[in-house]
Amino acid sequence: PFWFGPDAIGKDIICPRDGQPGCALVDTLRPRFRRSCTHFLSWVWSYPILDVRNALQIWTEEDGLDPETVFLFMCFFVNNQFR
Repeated sequence: PFWFGPDAIGKDIICPRDGQPGCALVDTLRPRFRRSCTHFLSWVWSYPILDVRNALQIWTEEDGLDPETVFLFMCFFVNNQFR
């Protein structure tokens, strides 16, 4: 997983919420990729990430959504996996 090991994503970035090393994945993204959420996505770790990606692609296409304007609240991205 992305939060384990010597190269864990966000391991050396200071968390903006508690000031400690290790931040949520969303905190590693450039500001243009971070906005207030437009949709909530519930999921579980047993879902293959490729299935989630494909489902999101189908959903945006079928609903005529512009992926550039869709911002998901997804625990995978916003929960600090270092805590």
